[in-house]
Amino acid sequence: MEEFKKTFMTYFEANNKDMCVELTIKSLHKNAITIPDLYEKVLRPALYSIDDCVDKDNGCIWKEHVKTSIIKTVIESIYPFVIKLKKHVEPLNIKVIFVCPEKEYHEIGLRMMSDFFNLNGYDTIFIGTNSPRDQIITAILFSNPKYIAISVTDYYLLFEAQKMIQKIKSTYDKNIIVIVGGLAFKHNLDSVSIIGGDIYLETYEDVVSLAKEDLK
Repeated sequence: MEEFKKTFMTYFEANNKDMCVELTIKSLHKNAITIPDLYEKVLRPALYSIDDCVDKDNGCIWKEHVKTSIIKTVIESIYPFVIKLKKHVEPLNIKVIFVCPEKEYHEIGLRMMSDFFNLNGYDTIFIGTNSPRDQIITAILFSNPKYIAISVTDYYLLFEAQKMIQKIKSTYDKNIIVIVGGLAFKHNLDSVSIIGGDIYLETYEDVVSLAKEDLK
C-alpha cells in the first residue's frame, strides 16, 4: 500500500494522469489495493493536498483544476471494479440520492461516498454538484429513496444545505433521512444538527455500520 501511494503521488505531483490511471487499474487487478483504501488513504489525501496551493495569482488555479481532473478520471476509470464487487454483495434494495447544495461545485468526496454505498449493497443515484432544491424534490418523488446524502465542502454554503434540508423535510414530512458529510462539517460537527442533518458520515466504516443497521 505504501509503495503504491508513494508511486501514485510521484505521478500525481507531475500531473501525469495516464500513469495515475494505469497504476491504479493494475494495482486493483493484482488486488494490491482495495477501493476503500485507495479512496481514503491515497485519493482523499491527494485531494486535500491541492488546497495547499496559496499563490492563486501566480497560476495556481489551473494546477488545482488539473489535479482535480486527475482524481476524477481515476475514480471514473475504476468504476467497473465497483460494479464487479457490488455483484457479490447482498442487495439492500435501499435507494440513496447523492447531491451537493446550490453553489457547491466540489463533488469528488461525494462520489467516493457514493461508491462506498455501492460496495455495501445500496442503490445509488448520483446527482452531484449545484443541485437546485426544486429538482431534488422532484428526484425524491421519482426515486423514493430512504436516504439523501448532502456534501458540503465550503463552510459558507452550509446555509444552502440547510435550505435544501428544510425544503425536503417540509415537503416529505421528515420521512427522508438526511445524511451529511464533507469538509464543512469535519471540525464543526455541531452544524450537522443545526442545519437539520440526521446522520454524519465520514469514512467507509461509517457506511459499513449503517448497512449493518439496515440489514437488521
